[in-house]
Amino acid sequence: MFRRSSLNLAIIIGLVFSILLSGCGKKEEKTLSIGEQFGLAYAPLEVMKSKGFLEAELKERNLNISVQWKKLGNTSAIREAMLSGDLDIGFTAIPPFLIGKDKGMDWRIIAGISKTSVSLVTKDPSLSSISDLRENHRIMLPQPGSIQHILLMMAAEKATGDASAYDGQLLSMAHPDGVTAFISGSEDLLHFTTPPYLQEELENGGRVLLDGRESFGGDFTFIVGICQERVFKDTGVYESFKGALVKTMEYMESDKAGTLEILTEAYDYETDELESYLGDGTTTFGTGVEGMDTFVEFMEGNGLISSGLKDMELFWEQDAK
Repeated sequence: MFRRSSLNLAIIIGLVFSILLSGCGKKEEKTLSIGEQFGLAYAPLEVMKSKGFLEAELKERNLNISVQWKKLGNTSAIREAMLSGDLDIGFTAIPPFLIGKDKGMDWRIIAGISKTSVSLVTKDPSLSSISDLRENHRIMLPQPGSIQHILLMMAAEKATGDASAYDGQLLSMAHPDGVTAFISGSEDLLHFTTPPYLQEELENGGRVLLDGRESFGGDFTFIVGICQERVFKDTGVYESFKGALVKTMEYMESDKAGTLEILTEAYDYETDELESYLGDGTTTFGTGVEGMDTFVEFMEGNGLISSGLKDMELFWEQDAK
């Protein structure tokens, strides 16, 4: 009995050591997680994904890292994913980035990726301007603090003297869901959206009530890429992403047909539709960042962020501006 127990114990110990040794021999594969949202403004990411530019840059630097892409509904989801460590690089508009930064988020801008139309669409024939909005009207947008919300506040301040005049009429909704609700819903539903959802609504009885550029008073970058310090300090990963972004922009500029083919599949639209959406000149792509000072000034003036933010704190590199 004693010998059998000793033998069983020896077998168990041997198995434990075998498991430990086999685990030590395996090299854990790292994952680079990237979060995007909805719309043509994120088109460079679809191209980067399809062409494998990021994987190629990582491999060039001898980094054994896989890339994971995540589609998230708004910046709140991106913020939560970054806080939990489930997201390394995210893409968002400038205003929600500023709000997160002001609340202590350890993130800064890597680069811009796009400018685009941002418009408030209505089917209600009684509306000729936002001044005509009544209490029953509801405005769908990604979330309070989104760029759509800030542009609405800018317009409201000009029209009524009160930037928050329509804050009680907001409905948080991701763009694809907003399109469905707008097309099938009643006239009291308005949608503040972007291409290609904007064009789809205009083709289904909608019209532009408020243009974002008019509200802003000029041009502005719509989407920027952001990351935390841990990613910035991981030089190989950070430089790989920057290199992939440059290659993506070069490809989109040099191969229009290839870009259109990729985006047609990614967005599930007809090729001629997407070609018209991209060919009207309202959506452009580039790594610069415009409009930051105007957003900061307006948001500070309306108590959405504190006055402590400085430009030098918002970009990982000054040449990203």
